Amino acid sequence: MSTSNTLEILEFDSLKHLQDEIKRNDWVTENTIAEDDSWTFGRHFKTKEVHLQALNHGRSTPTLVTQYKKVRAMLDRKLNVSKFNGMGLSCKRKRRFMDDGDEVDIDRFLANSDNAWVTTKRKSKARNIRIGINFGLSHGNNEASFARLVGAGAYLSDVLTKMGYSTEIIGICYTAKPYDEGKTCVMIKFKRSGERLDVQRILSMGLTGLLRHEIFSVHYSYFGYRYSMGQQSDMTEEHRKQLKLDYVV
Repeated sequence: MSTSNTLEILEFDSLKHLQDEIKRNDWVTENTIAEDDSWTFGRHFKTKEVHLQALNHGRSTPTLVTQYKKVRAMLDRKLNVSKFNGMGLSCKRKRRFMDDGDEVDIDRFLANSDNAWVTTKRKSKARNIRIGINFGLSHGNNEASFARLVGAGAYLSDVLTKMGYSTEIIGICYTAKPYDEGKTCVMIKFKRSGERLDVQRILSMGLTGLLRHEIFSVHYSYFGYRYSMGQQSDMTEEHRKQLKLDYVV
């Protein structure tokens, strides 16, 4: 953990890393949660065991998928994303001709050239974009609210990938401490730079048990939250830079 400017940060390399640490340290929530508590585990993966298994496997629900499709359709109409496809804005590429490569240049082949094959090399690495999805929503939000949030994050990553950027997706729970001016931030890596975008796994961040069971265990047992598991909060610009995030959804 690191502490700076009233922000306490706890980072995990993956969801499995988070769950392993919860188990190893025996972190628990403030109150005993029923195995089938609907506010905690939602309506699809209804029990604790099934819900945590779904999180492990990166599964989503019909509600998550439906809301993602709605967000995607709405943003596609507004942004006309197709015009950015293949632009490769973040790195330069150079075509090279040789006697072996990725594809045949038809003009050189018909001219009996010795170097009819084409390969495309990057002259520089694609710029990496770190996207933070803050799933620390308040008490009154339901699964559809979580779905719209994580759906927007997955869509942003997809658009940036098509533009030629490399994206990293970090699930974050950034909240204000109860009865304190400080903030805490739990960070979980859901997608590494260079990995294929798995929309289902990103959407699984919207499973309510991630926040209301796993993160609440961290809040209570690690950060010492009492009487409240924190308040939904907009990230300050200072903290965004400190966490090295390019965008926060």
